[in-house]
Amino acid sequence: MLKAPKASTRSWALMPLTATCFAMALISSGGSLAGEPDGDRGDRGGRKCPSEISEAGADPSGFPQPEVRRSQRGVLGTTLHACISTKEMLDQNAPPPGETVKFHPPTFEGTIPGPTLEVKPGDELSILLINNLPANPTNERDNAFPHDEYTLNLHTHGLTVSPLGVSDNIFREMRPGKANHIEIDIPQDHPSGTYWYHVHNHGSVTYQFLGGMAGFLIVKGGEGTLDAVPEVADAKDVPMAFQVIRSLADGRVVFVHEQAQQFGTFPFPNDMPPPTTEQQGLWSTYGLDGGPTVAPDGSFTGPPSRYSYTTNGVANPTLHIRPGEVQRWRLLNATDGDNLQLVLVSKEAGKQGLGLNVVAMDAITVPNTYRLEPGDPLVIGPGQRMDVMVKAGQPGTYLLQTRDANSGEVKASVSPYREKPLFPNGIDPDWRASRHSFDFPSPCPPLGVPSKTCDPKKEFSYPVTLATIEVSGTPKDMDLPADPLPTPKGLPSIATMLSRTPDAVRHVTFEACGKVKDGIDFTKFATLPSCGWYFAKYNAAYWGGAPFKDLQMMRDADDVGQPSSNPDMPLVNFRKEGLFDQTQPLFPDMIAGNYEEWTVYNWTFSDHPFGSITFRTYFNPVTVGCFVAHCHILNHEDIGMMQRMDILPAKGRPSGCKLDDDQAAVPLIERLIASRGSFQLCSAPRQSQSISYSPMSPANLSNRLADTVQ
Repeated sequence: MLKAPKASTRSWALMPLTATCFAMALISSGGSLAGEPDGDRGDRGGRKCPSEISEAGADPSGFPQPEVRRSQRGVLGTTLHACISTKEMLDQNAPPPGETVKFHPPTFEGTIPGPTLEVKPGDELSILLINNLPANPTNERDNAFPHDEYTLNLHTHGLTVSPLGVSDNIFREMRPGKANHIEIDIPQDHPSGTYWYHVHNHGSVTYQFLGGMAGFLIVKGGEGTLDAVPEVADAKDVPMAFQVIRSLADGRVVFVHEQAQQFGTFPFPNDMPPPTTEQQGLWSTYGLDGGPTVAPDGSFTGPPSRYSYTTNGVANPTLHIRPGEVQRWRLLNATDGDNLQLVLVSKEAGKQGLGLNVVAMDAITVPNTYRLEPGDPLVIGPGQRMDVMVKAGQPGTYLLQTRDANSGEVKASVSPYREKPLFPNGIDPDWRASRHSFDFPSPCPPLGVPSKTCDPKKEFSYPVTLATIEVSGTPKDMDLPADPLPTPKGLPSIATMLSRTPDAVRHVTFEACGKVKDGIDFTKFATLPSCGWYFAKYNAAYWGGAPFKDLQMMRDADDVGQPSSNPDMPLVNFRKEGLFDQTQPLFPDMIAGNYEEWTVYNWTFSDHPFGSITFRTYFNPVTVGCFVAHCHILNHEDIGMMQRMDILPAKGRPSGCKLDDDQAAVPLIERLIASRGSFQLCSAPRQSQSISYSPMSPANLSNRLADTVQ
């Protein structure tokens, strides 16, 4: 028996066939690591993250940075261990300046965010995902109602890769007590850029995001990429993941209110009579209308819940930069549904802030830098990434803030595109509300309330400072990159996308339907001709035994139904689903190699930040298979605002899509021996070193492991 003699970490056993710590200690629902007490098990089961795992690492200037795991010799092999962690974080729902308390979120590797995965075009990404979260509760309300909060799925957001098999397959279910192998081939011509990975099990995504289960996935290098621009290559590379972590007052991250029959709580808690248990919203577990939390029986349980706006896992960390220095900031909105409106302002009244220079959007290099003036907000929707170049100015303290999204006083464009005289403030600057559930506490002001009602000395208020930027030290004069910027080689050109006649033109709509009339009659705001028929279709049985009075739908807008004389159902007999059905693609004829034009309409009063948007897309043949398109306000996605999409290899040929068949949950020893990757042992050591090997016999593999841990 071999041991890893690390003074700062636990020791654990490696059996001769190498698999004991994987197959028995980490994936057994009842076992514990060799030599360890059961005290590290959570009170709901599962395994807590190793206590010695620290917060995200820091660069020499003190700014927190996630651990980086890089590919070697064409392979990045690693483990991602899902576990309940304990984190000391700032509760910003406490009176200012907040209170440092313990949160107990579900995480990858015990950190917020998870480790940064760094690959190159042509690499293989090989991940062993070990789900050590607690067992799912029994007798949950199920079917389309959110359930199975501890079941995982891993999605590599933005990569152009296969969605089939053990690749980026969002239909796989990775259950507690299981280990799952993920193997993704990055194409040789894949564009470099800022991507990310995150959980994606339908119905439980919001809960897992509230714990921070996401991380950067960065593709570097390749021909003619942004990385090769000298001014970009010389700049310090600073990833910043923005996340909102939530918990109850005791630190637990909890799931939905299982008896909810509507999305939000109405009537309001202070109305008479107060809301019944069924009238308490889906996420009222975090507080009725942002107030005290409630028990499943509807009783008030105690103080308000907690939240923390974090950058790389820390509330308002400090980044140092020298006067004249240029840095590349990789900005990731990894919240569950906030629209961030970023500005970089001076802390000193009357002093000008700094502009943000956008060089890439969602990992696609822009043709020419979008140069925003100081104070001009950069809108980043949930799930989006923006790469910006920042040139420091005069010494002083600057604040990277997200502005008030709720009062309507701040008008911002969803695009950083600026052109004078037509679009000096961007395209269609407007109110970009980000309240995605009234029951989640949020900074003041509430939705639709003037900001002057807030007292920042008594309550956490907008603007929210995400990071403090200290400009000091010896000046270092650096240049911003010159235009034009290099065109990504692995993507069709803008000229091709605009000049080519689309192979298909499609129309999709986001629709909200409401039947709630208590307190506020939402039928006045949320009744469309489609609502009555779909409410009858999505009945109590569909929602797991109780009705649900709100529908957040994503539909084919060309599926117009048939007229009816019934005033409650003016349109009937729609051909397609309005809510997610994993067995049916929304369109049957999306073909690899085709170019399509889509227009998406927002027919809701909700915070989808557009009236309509038209775009063109190209279906790369590598993406043949099935995946999903959805609203990235995740508590909308969790209740069905999503549709399956199939890419066919040719007209009339099947996509090859297979729904979850547990195909990759095989004995770990077989995976370890057969793998060409490298895996960290048990995820406990936080060293960057990983174990690399090629297929070999169990005996030789055991010797290789012995050499590595000594």
